[in-house]
Amino acid sequence: MPVLRTGLGLVAAALMALPAAAQDATVPDIPAPEIPPIATPPVLPNSTIPSPEEAAESAPILTLDQEVLYLSSAWGLRAQARLEAKGEEVTAENDRLTQLLSSEEARLTEQRSTLPAAEFRELAESFDIRATRIRRERAQAVQDLNAWAEADRAAFFRAALPVMGQVMQDRGAVAVLDRRTIFVSLDAIDVTEQLVAALDDRIGDGEGVVPLPEPPPSEDAP
Repeated sequence: MPVLRTGLGLVAAALMALPAAAQDATVPDIPAPEIPPIATPPVLPNSTIPSPEEAAESAPILTLDQEVLYLSSAWGLRAQARLEAKGEEVTAENDRLTQLLSSEEARLTEQRSTLPAAEFRELAESFDIRATRIRRERAQAVQDLNAWAEADRAAFFRAALPVMGQVMQDRGAVAVLDRRTIFVSLDAIDVTEQLVAALDDRIGDGEGVVPLPEPPPSEDAP
């Protein structure tokens, strides 16, 4: 069963300080998207013991791997693909804006020797304000994408609860525990694969349940 790792695997750029003096206008770094893993319970050393299927028929406790359940489901696979695609869009826009600001900075530098100091200072301050706003908007775009990923995952588990409850009742169990919080268990009581199949059939890929955030307006040269 294929499992995609949570996150884009993109390298995040540090948010560098903006220039202190307006007359020394410089291009600020624009944050690159890094979708962090969703917070999960501490992982304990655990293992499963091979056992016959009959051992699960009367088991009061069932187990599942919460991370595998999400990432292997049609919902999780769709969310990961969408997250990576949107992350690439954010990265491409960040690169474009970096080039745009670099070009503006170069033009401003060329004008410095030909303009009165007061006029150059006014242009430099305007550039700093615009660059600060762009960096803030791009950082917000990354935060919005992170928030969407968390909300979409939460929506998946809300939708999954009734299906989990039905599987639990069908197996005559009284509880379903996350396998990662258990030191040792029988593999026959793990219902992760059964739940993935049931969830794909009952709730599908969840497209549109949590709308993607709207990107900030495209920034062009002044």
